[in-house]
Amino acid sequence: MKKFAELVSCLVLFALSGSAFAQSDLNKSALESLISSTDAQLAPAVSGAMEKGQAPAVPAPSAAVAAVSGVRLQDITDKCTQQGEVVSAYPGIYKLIHSEENSRIIRVFRFSDAKGNDRRVEVYFTGGDWMQYGLTYLATNAGPDKNRVNAYFIEDLSTPDREEGGIAPRIDPFDTQKLAGFIAAEFLNAAGGVKASFVSAASAAASAK
Repeated sequence: MKKFAELVSCLVLFALSGSAFAQSDLNKSALESLISSTDAQLAPAVSGAMEKGQAPAVPAPSAAVAAVSGVRLQDITDKCTQQGEVVSAYPGIYKLIHSEENSRIIRVFRFSDAKGNDRRVEVYFTGGDWMQYGLTYLATNAGPDKNRVNAYFIEDLSTPDREEGGIAPRIDPFDTQKLAGFIAAEFLNAAGGVKASFVSAASAAASAK
């Protein structure tokens, strides 16, 4: 009877271990499926994590923004630069917002909205000589009227200390990857419009000089 009990115990342990191995194979299969559907440049990092038995790292914001928001940004800053300075398509809008002595457009992105209309986002940075960190606006023709441009003050890309500029913003506007991720995932909605949580600081015709 004792030998019979031992035999049953062994069979139970064998069955449980088989189930565990099957579950492990299932997890590995699911992870490999994830790798194949992820951007090629992220696959090595996920594979390495799998081999080490670690959870795969969370992808960088810019790698996920297209899937999250449905908007794909294209950096066209170089095409908008003349003699080392980025030229605005909407110069008139910047006359309507507060600017410190140092002001410039640091990035320009283009994208197509849900209707296929070509849209543009200019990243405008301004700050005083005494400020370690500055203030950032996004000027864009995203919205129902592509001939109208709005400028939005962006707290997440600006110093909370608007007087002295001594506190770093939540997101560094000079980090292009994080900047693009914020615009695509947090500023724009899936249709290519500006999310309702952002309030325009100024509005003008896109042709205003």
